[in-house]
Amino acid sequence: MKRKILASVIMTAAFALTITAACSDNNTDDYLIEQATTETTTATETTTTTTEATTEATTEAKKEYKELVNTYSGKYVATQGITGLDFSVFGTAEDGDIQALFSFHEDPANPGVPTGSYLMEGTVVEEKKDAITVHFRGTDWEKKPETYHIIEFNGVFDLKEGTLKSDDYEIDLKKSAGADLTYLINEYDGIYSPDTGDNTIKLTVEDVGDHGDLKAVFEYEPQMGKKSSFITIGQVTNIAPDGKVTVSFKGDKWIEEADDKKFVDFDGVFSADGLEFTENGGRNIRVYADR
Repeated sequence: MKRKILASVIMTAAFALTITAACSDNNTDDYLIEQATTETTTATETTTTTTEATTEATTEAKKEYKELVNTYSGKYVATQGITGLDFSVFGTAEDGDIQALFSFHEDPANPGVPTGSYLMEGTVVEEKKDAITVHFRGTDWEKKPETYHIIEFNGVFDLKEGTLKSDDYEIDLKKSAGADLTYLINEYDGIYSPDTGDNTIKLTVEDVGDHGDLKAVFEYEPQMGKKSSFITIGQVTNIAPDGKVTVSFKGDKWIEEADDKKFVDFDGVFSADGLEFTENGGRNIRVYADR
C-alpha cells in the first residue's frame, strides 16, 4: 500500500513539473509583450509631457524682430585676412529663428578675396533696451569658393547706432540697405538672346519668402508661335550697400512645357528701386517692371 501511495505522489510531482516547464516555454513571448507594453505606456506619457513643454517654448519663440531687418555692411577678419561683408537679416521664421544671409567679398585693403555667400539662422540669447545679442550659425552655401568654411558667431545689434558687431572674427558692420524684398513682387517685361535670336519674355515675381527666396513665373517663346512657361525659384546671394539685389534663379516646375524640356536658369541683379533686372551670365536677359 505504501509503495502505491509513494508511486502516486512521484507521478503527480512529475506531471506538475512537466506542466510548469511547458508553461514557461510557451509563455516567454507573452511575458515580453507585457513588459514591452508597460514600457511603451511609460514612454507615451513622457512624450506627451515633453510635447506640451515644447509647444509652449515654440509659442514663446515666435516673437518677431522687425527692428533687425536690414542689410549691414562692413568687414570681418578670418584666415584670408580682412574681408568685405554684407550681412542681410530678412526676418523671423515660424520656428522663431532669425533668417539671414552672410555675403563676403574682397576688401580694398585685401584684394583678391573671392565672393561667396551662405544662409544663416540666429537665436536671440540676450535682450536689453537698445541692444539684442543673437547667436548665428550657418546652414546652406549659396556660392562657395574652394577651401572656405562657414563660420559661427555671437553678434550684438545696437538699435540706436544701427550697427552689428562681434568680437568673433572682428565683425564690424553698419546699416547700409534694406532687406525687405516685397517691393520686387511685380511683372517684368523684356527680352533675352538665346541661340535662336532675341526672345520676348515676361518674368512675374509672385512671392518673397523669409530667407531671401523668391517664387516667379518665366514666360517665353522658344519657337515662333509656341509659348512656354515655368515656375522658377530665386535665391538672393547678395544685397549690396547701394541696395542692388543679386539673385540666382533656377527652373522648378513646368506650366507649359518647351519641346527641349530645358529650363532657363540665370543669375542677375535687381536695381535698388526694383524697377529693372539685368542678367549677368551671357543670356542677355533684361526686363523692366510693369509700373
